[in-house]
Amino acid sequence: MLGAPVDIRHELFGAWCAPIFSVLTVAGFLGFAGFYAPAPAWLPPSQLAGYYAEHRFGVELGMSIFCLATAFLAIFTVALSLALARIERGSPLLAVSQVLGGLAVVLLIFISCCLWIGAAYRAGAAAPEVTVALNDAAWFGFLVGWVMLSLQMAVTATVTLRDRSATPLVPRWLSWASVVGAVLLVTANGCVFTKTGIFAWDGVLGYYLPMAIWACWLDGHAWYLRKRLRRRQPESAAAFAAV
Repeated sequence: MLGAPVDIRHELFGAWCAPIFSVLTVAGFLGFAGFYAPAPAWLPPSQLAGYYAEHRFGVELGMSIFCLATAFLAIFTVALSLALARIERGSPLLAVSQVLGGLAVVLLIFISCCLWIGAAYRAGAAAPEVTVALNDAAWFGFLVGWVMLSLQMAVTATVTLRDRSATPLVPRWLSWASVVGAVLLVTANGCVFTKTGIFAWDGVLGYYLPMAIWACWLDGHAWYLRKRLRRRQPESAAAFAAV
């Protein structure tokens, strides 16, 4: 059985996995793949296939890095649920719901990345309609997955708002901001109804707003989780030394 100080170090690593995920996402998804300005949904099949053929290596490399990043997101998801379970106690239904929602997000990202890689891998060789289908499926999986992210944010806020300890996990303003963010994520679903405008998958409300909400929620909670775990380190070390 691991000693308490070791457990804290493991959980601290889990809390650091969120910024690691964020860095890899910026490098892979936004950087190498170039999805800081994704190909719009209105592009004709021939032009979309040409886009993926032209950016084949960047998309394949960038999405491979994004796939790798999901491993760190999974670890953080579990670390956050451990902290929520300590607050919830007894029957940690919401903590378990958070980890299930988070792992669903991980799977949706991973599958979407594989579809984007497939679109780039066959671009120019397969029929343009195949590239369109792979790209569409990837975007719908990635953005319509807002449901699972919203679940994560809502249940996390529910638990943290009930945290009456002297040093709560996160400040109440962040919990209420999470509630608002969980509701606003519905704008990501706009991509299924339009190919142009602010709700498209390259639009302000369809893409950029949900990404910003996700980033703030993820790294904000990771920062406060690391802060709480550091406060626990001296107590855990003293308890372990007394055993």
